Amino acid sequence: MSLEQSGGLPWSFDLEASFITRKGYDVKEVLPALFFETEGCRKARYDYWETVTFMFTQAYAKQIGDWCAGKGWSATGHVVDEQELMHQVTSVGDPMAFYEYLQIPGCDWLGRFVGSDPLVPKQVSSVARQLGKKRTITESFGCSGWNVSLADLKRIGEWQFVHGINLMCQHLQGYSLQGLRKRDYPPSLFYQQPWWDDYKGFNDYFARLSMLLSEGGSLAEVLLIHPVRTAWTLQCGGDMSAIVPYHESFTQLTRWLCQSLIEHDYGSESIIAGHGRVSGGNFIVGEAKYRVVIVPPCLTLDQVTVQLLSQFAAEGGTLIAFENYPVLISGKEDNRLADIMADAILADWSCAAVVQAVSAASAPFIQITDTDRVRVTADTLNVRTMELDGSLLYYVVNSGTDAYPQLQIELSRQGVVSLINLETGEIGPVPQEIHPEGVVLRLPLYPGHSLMLKLDPQAASTAEAINEHQAALPDRREDIRPEEAYILAELSPLWEVSSVDLNSITLDHARLRIEGGEWSAPQPVIFIQEQLLAYGRPVVLELEFEFEVSFDPRRQRELYLVLEQPEEFEIFLNGVPVSPESCGWWRDISMRKIDIQGRAGSGRNTIILKTEFRPSPELYARLERARQFEAEGNKLTLEQELESIYLLGSFGVESAEAFEEAERRAVWTAGAFTLTEVPEQVTSGDLTRQGFPFFAGSIRLRQSLEIAAEPITEAIWSFQAPPDTIVSKLLINGICVRTFLWEPYEADIAPYLHSGCNDIELILTGSSRNLLGPHHHIKGEVYKVGPDSYKDKPGWTDKDLAPDTHVYQDRYAFVRFGLAAAPQIFIR
Repeated sequence: MSLEQSGGLPWSFDLEASFITRKGYDVKEVLPALFFETEGCRKARYDYWETVTFMFTQAYAKQIGDWCAGKGWSATGHVVDEQELMHQVTSVGDPMAFYEYLQIPGCDWLGRFVGSDPLVPKQVSSVARQLGKKRTITESFGCSGWNVSLADLKRIGEWQFVHGINLMCQHLQGYSLQGLRKRDYPPSLFYQQPWWDDYKGFNDYFARLSMLLSEGGSLAEVLLIHPVRTAWTLQCGGDMSAIVPYHESFTQLTRWLCQSLIEHDYGSESIIAGHGRVSGGNFIVGEAKYRVVIVPPCLTLDQVTVQLLSQFAAEGGTLIAFENYPVLISGKEDNRLADIMADAILADWSCAAVVQAVSAASAPFIQITDTDRVRVTADTLNVRTMELDGSLLYYVVNSGTDAYPQLQIELSRQGVVSLINLETGEIGPVPQEIHPEGVVLRLPLYPGHSLMLKLDPQAASTAEAINEHQAALPDRREDIRPEEAYILAELSPLWEVSSVDLNSITLDHARLRIEGGEWSAPQPVIFIQEQLLAYGRPVVLELEFEFEVSFDPRRQRELYLVLEQPEEFEIFLNGVPVSPESCGWWRDISMRKIDIQGRAGSGRNTIILKTEFRPSPELYARLERARQFEAEGNKLTLEQELESIYLLGSFGVESAEAFEEAERRAVWTAGAFTLTEVPEQVTSGDLTRQGFPFFAGSIRLRQSLEIAAEPITEAIWSFQAPPDTIVSKLLINGICVRTFLWEPYEADIAPYLHSGCNDIELILTGSSRNLLGPHHHIKGEVYKVGPDSYKDKPGWTDKDLAPDTHVYQDRYAFVRFGLAAAPQIFIR
């Protein structure tokens, strides 16, 4: 059987010598054990992967980290395949060993998701805490798609931050979207997005959060041993299936700990070997001190770990273990493990057993219950406790979709609690009850929402502050706003469109003609470039796009043709030449506007682009290298790129076919599309079905509300459901009440209302998703987007689809834009 058939493993010219130096025998003697179940294969694999991991870490991370340190610089980055034990073995050996040598260790988080377990960020933050590294970074938001909202970005970011990250590297800001760049793992979080002017609110929020988390010191007292070395012993050639149960049990354990609000770090045995010690009944790794050590189900422990665990147990430390208990030391059977397990708490396999075993030695710093005093348990409800300048910070994060109208939060330390507003930086009082055993608060926690609580330890001098903060806490178990106490001021479902950015339509199908031959049938533009490359020589081509018009062409209106590199084409509109001279750009500097005002007619219109396609020999060489190496594909540039074109102007867009609801807040329609007059009125609901399916901009809606003369003591605006927007602004009587980026989607509007007629305005801002797609993916809206999401065969971002799936569908998919529900105003 060949090496390729068995699954290739890492090798280098120096491996044999390094292996002999480290292990004392020839690696070639045990090569079969790396691919087959043989006698002694666990030991052979352990030694092999320990050597490979050491060599990789020293040659790469340490060499670059030392070089940066010598210049006063910081090395940062992330490793590939950090999310599962099954992939860590062959990709990096031990990711936490790699992080030791980065001044700013980091991780990668792709897609519009949060994880069910904290493995990726917690691996990074554990090493950083243990080795005294102030900053931990995440490269986030790649592949999350053009419609990822600021609320989504906040939710994804805070899920990582509560698990130990404190610095954001945002993926990405594209200087230009020319050609394939608009499909290069979008979005671009930059000027191409209609919401760019409001992005400051998101960045200011995370700047404040980053400062607090990087300056604060973690208080976790629980260490969970990372079982990647067990994975080493189970990697059989390219077969990693035996690792899966250990990965699943490890992630289940860390999930149970998180759900129980038991803060913990991971212990890499590579880090422990170099920085571990025991003192005073504490298991110490670098600068971090632990009272509890948990051994997850595993096969092997390193010999240094075993020695330290033995000493830890002897000094009275709390050691907890779960079946399957380890039986190997550094990959080899050893009876000493039985003695260590005899000193451990052998807990049952359940969340309750974990909590009981850990809490006896290290109780959670915070407890959270619902209105019925039942402990709230969710993968998406997490906490992080830190000490900062003598105060305690409790960072409570709800990264899920459930709303908690009222939570009872019990802090186990005495003191006075304030609430830090991360949107404004203000620190304000919060109602609380102070008890001998700690502080109790009752607060709401919205979806994608967080609380930063600051506790100042109680002292005699704080008596006045305590009296100021202490208050009778609300204790109702119904909704926090009983509707019977309010009068509902009805808003009309009909809104006047008082202003709107220019509308758009994407023309992504064209007929093709080569060198004056026959016209093809209409086909997706994205597939045409491949056809032209197949000729292997320069060809003269023509692309014919068409669009339908039902608006009055005699009315003066703005109308532009938008395309990339117009100077490369001869352009004809309805057979009449059009100058390629640009009058500016729209959405991206590569998307040039050509004024065609007054040139479109009623009914069918055609646009023909004519050019010579001139692929160079160098281009074919680059394409071949890109097929073989991902790095080559990532830097691929093309001299000519045939792209969709756009119409921009003062018009509406109607579909000939009805819209159908789809998953992930998307809608389908088969088209075809017709340009109409701009809608003057719309109703609450989806605006893509009311003339704006391809829209990428802001729309301003207005209506009037009559208020009786009675005095208003309270008035609450509620969207009832999160709007299908990225940014929503509420204005009352010309004054901006609030810019809504995320929950809560409510506002106190009493100061802005008066008796009589009130002017209510909403400015709704969307994304570039309905302009740039993907419009034809089989899933509709996609939460993990890459270049292949626009094509017909699944790429790595669609691993859940069968390889022979036809991804490209003729119908169009849009995401909803507008008001998901009719807003309401509650007055009393």
